Amino acid sequence: MGALALLDEEPHVTVIPDRFRFSDENPLTLEPYARNKFGDLPPYVEDVITDVVGLSGVEWDALVDAGETYTVVGPFRSYSLTRFLRSVARRGDRAAPAGTCPDCWGTLAVCDRDGSLTGHVGGAAVCHCAEG
Repeated sequence: MGALALLDEEPHVTVIPDRFRFSDENPLTLEPYARNKFGDLPPYVEDVITDVVGLSGVEWDALVDAGETYTVVGPFRSYSLTRFLRSVARRGDRAAPAGTCPDCWGTLAVCDRDGSLTGHVGGAAVCHCAEG
């Protein structure tokens, strides 16, 4: 008996959660965030590294190179994205800043205004421009 392959015509949507761990999968590289250099991370994770963890991009990259990221961020500690997600939802119908993606404003996070992408009105998903 042969296998039947079903092709799904629906686009894949990656929901951005309220909280994440550095052991979670980076939707841009499909590896844990902790194994990714600073420039390979979504901007909202870069912000956590600089604003919450207190490291520069150079310091983060040195930890990645040494395999020591979990000594600083821990594999099971969760980090909140609530403030960032609120800012995404507050964009409303305003025009994006010049030179940025009109959907995500360069953050790689698009607001799901009607709940059709994430199942949650005002939720956030990784923008199509990230597939680029």
